Parts: sequence; structure tokens; C-alpha cells
Amino acid sequence: MKAAGITAEYNPLHNGHAYHIARAKELSGCDALVVAMSGDFVQRGAPAVMDKWTRAEHALRCGADLVIEIPALYCLGNAGQYAAAGVKLLEAAGVSCISFGSESGDAEALAGTARFIKEHRAEMDALISAYSKEGMSYPVARAKAFEELGGSPEGQAVLSSPNDILAAEYIMAMDKAVPVPVKREGAGYNDTAGGGHRFMSATGIRDLLSIGGSRMHRSGAEFAAEFVPECVTRDVPRADELSEREQRLFDLVRYAVLTTPADVIDDCPSGGEGLGNLLRAEAGKAGDLDDLILRTKSKRYTYTRISRLCMQVLLGIRRAEFAGADGPGYIRVLGFTETGRKILSGLRKEKSAAAHADCEKNECLLPVITNINKEKELITGDAEALLRLDIHASDIYNLITGGSVSDLSDHRQSVRIL
Repeated sequence: MKAAGITAEYNPLHNGHAYHIARAKELSGCDALVVAMSGDFVQRGAPAVMDKWTRAEHALRCGADLVIEIPALYCLGNAGQYAAAGVKLLEAAGVSCISFGSESGDAEALAGTARFIKEHRAEMDALISAYSKEGMSYPVARAKAFEELGGSPEGQAVLSSPNDILAAEYIMAMDKAVPVPVKREGAGYNDTAGGGHRFMSATGIRDLLSIGGSRMHRSGAEFAAEFVPECVTRDVPRADELSEREQRLFDLVRYAVLTTPADVIDDCPSGGEGLGNLLRAEAGKAGDLDDLILRTKSKRYTYTRISRLCMQVLLGIRRAEFAGADGPGYIRVLGFTETGRKILSGLRKEKSAAAHADCEKNECLLPVITNINKEKELITGDAEALLRLDIHASDIYNLITGGSVSDLSDHRQSVRIL
């Protein structure tokens, strides 16, 4: 069975995502589609608008066959860490190609940019470090380093587009899979209005939901229904719910920041360089989470870095605890179809055969987890710490959304089967 893979957040899943799923199947000629999806916290440094189980079901209803979770540690990491984790999971799940959205859709430019960065990694890292000390943000420092080392104009364009940046990271992380770019259609990654496009960005849709909508006095959900599949429309939260969540989130973050020593905050993956003291100083003055992030960000420290840092402090993520983690150590299943079940059965048989043969390959095959209560003995060490963090992240997510920490715990949730 030929399987293709997609790394996604689906926050929420919209018509552009549905288009991508269909195009990925068409271009790859695959028999099955595997999605490696962010859990309850997403890469921009925020809780997802809907929980991971609901979003996994949306993915299945829109064409995915198997949905697996990217551990929270990597969802709240930088673009490279996030992409590498997603690619590792997809390749472990046996996909032969990985598809991703791209502003350019130019496979040659993306591959060339990825190749150039890999070949000049040490030089780029040294220049980025030097530019960062001058006060440049990481994205600006990276683009300047790329240009100074002789990177192509096409590569410079890649590094100026959010989806193309991620696409290059995916390609750099790929070991066996073949890249399949799909040109992005409609509104841009950060566009907050449809602009007459048939697709709207997830950012724009979240904005619609939070303000309650304004066109023809409709609710945000009714307005967003123009841009998301029907299965998503019925699950989107109301504007008042989102407002209550934002207040609970800010209260929890501010408490976590004020009760965490500055040096411990600096030990968070996005911390360091005195950010602990700065974040604590601003936490007592800020009126909401956005205000806290804006007070703390600077020319050097981007909004996204500070928002990730806030979530890392909230979840208690420390560099020292995960220093030995070398990517995801398991395949955590959120949902599957009958075709997805066949993929899982094949993965388990391969793992079992390698173990019984005492084969070295067994060490490279990731265990498949569908029930954390019955299968937790399959993982140990760093992988166990990653899973423990995922479970904890879901508990905190339920506190933020006002859900039952007990009833909605990962220990009680069931894999979605379609």
C-alpha cells in the first residue's frame, strides 16, 4: 500500500486544507493518507481552537486515513524542530512521500534552498548567532546569513514566505520520503480576511470566531462556514467561549510566570538571555496575554518566540528534562479509517517480527500507541517523558477550555474510528 503524508495543525481545518488533502492524493497517486498533527497546543504558541481528538476526526472526514500526534515538545518548538518531528513520524509510519503547502509551489527552488542550508549549516549558524547578538530576530538573521553566503534569489524568496520556510524545513528533515509541494491557493498564511478568495487562512477564521462575525449580523461560526467543511462548522466554539478561554489562559500563564524563578524560565526551550526576568517583570503589569507578549517582545525576540515561551512556562517544559530526546519515540494514534487500520496492523507486524528476530532494525521502528493505559510499557526513557508531557498538556488544555480534566483526560479518551 502506497501512503503519502502531511504534517498539519488544522487549527481549524478549512477548505484550503481539504483542497491540499485532495491534491496530495492526486499528485502522489497514493492509496492512503497519513497526517502527523499537532496536539492541543500549536506551533504559534497557543492552545488549539478545538481539541486534538475533534480535529483528528475532522481530518478523517476530509480524506485522511490515519492521524497521529506530534508531541507537545515539538509543537512548541521552532519551525525546524516541528518539521523534523513531523517528518520522523510520517517516515516511521511508512509514507513514501510527504506533501506540504507552499506559496511558490516550486519544488526545485524549495529543494535547492534546503540543500544550500544543509551544505552551509555551520557557517549559517555562526552568522545567525552573530546577527542575533546585534539585535536581529532569528528570521531576519537567517535571511541575511543566507544572502551573505551567496544564496540564490529564489532561495531568498523562499525564506520570506511562511509556508515555503516550513517546506524547506520538511525537505531538510526527509530521509526516505519524496517531497510533494502543493501551491497554496487563496488568502495568505497570516491574512485575516478572505479578500474575495474561496479559501481563508486559519488565522482569519480564528479571528472571525473570536469577534463573533460582523457580516449581515451572522455569528462567527455562520460566517466561518463559508470557509470550512460542514463537519468543522458544527464543532467551532462561540465567541463568548473563546473570550472566557483567553481570560483563563492569561490567568494560568501569569500565575505560572510569577511563581517560576527567572532562571527556571530561562531554562525553557525558548528562554534564556534574561527573558525570565523580563517576562516576570511584565507579568504583573499586563492586562491580557497579548499585552504580556507585546510588552516582552522586541526587535530581537519575536512575538511567536515569546508566546511559545509562555506556553512552555505554563506546561513546565525545561531544556534539561528533554536534553536527550532525539525526536518522537513513539507513534501516538488519534484516529483512523479502515485503510488506516491496515497501516497500523502492518507497522505492528513489522515491529513484532524485528523484535522476535532480535534484529537491529527493531531499534529504529517506533512503537504504536493506541491506548496509553494498556500500552505505556512499550515506551521508556525520553519517550516516556514526551508522552507524560502530552498527557499533562491535554489536562492544562481542558482547564483553559473549561472542560472536565477528569472526563476529558487522555486516559479516558478513545481513538477516533471512522
